Amino acid sequence: MTTQDPNRNPPAAPATQYAVADQPAATQYVDPNAQVVQHTSHGNPALRIFQVLTGAAGAALAVFGLVAVFRVDFNPGFFETSGSVADFGFSPALAVAAILLGGATMVAAFAAQDRGTAAFLGLLTVIVGIAALVLEGEIPESVGVDRRSALLFVVFGAAIFVLALIPWWSGRRHTTTSTPV
Repeated sequence: MTTQDPNRNPPAAPATQYAVADQPAATQYVDPNAQVVQHTSHGNPALRIFQVLTGAAGAALAVFGLVAVFRVDFNPGFFETSGSVADFGFSPALAVAAILLGGATMVAAFAAQDRGTAAFLGLLTVIVGIAALVLEGEIPESVGVDRRSALLFVVFGAAIFVLALIPWWSGRRHTTTSTPV
């Protein structure tokens, strides 16, 4: 068994020419004594928890909406509060909004791993909650909005927005450099 001297460099790979768009082929030069070094960096897997929490918040909102769809009465009006889930009053409009916003947030968080879309959906959820609060105070006879369910949208939307702002684990990045030996 032979041992190799750690100070001795491995044999150099044959020189490779790389095409550079801005330079003609005659001016391209690759040092024949260069060594190719690959660095692989990994994202911090602990940050993936924020992606999971974003998806979980979307899932919770979607579950509230799914349960509410089966408990609300669609006959009185689309904006009339006619059912409740865990003491949060829901109208058919809020139930459908919860399903759509929660489901889209889950897709953005898990399938697409898209923080920007998740943050946008969080802001959209906050806007729906604020709009419901405004409607509840302005037009009480034609729109029956439960204040607690509107605040539920604001809280879920704010949580989704903040969690989407924190960088999620994004996999690996490979960097190849050529260094002289």
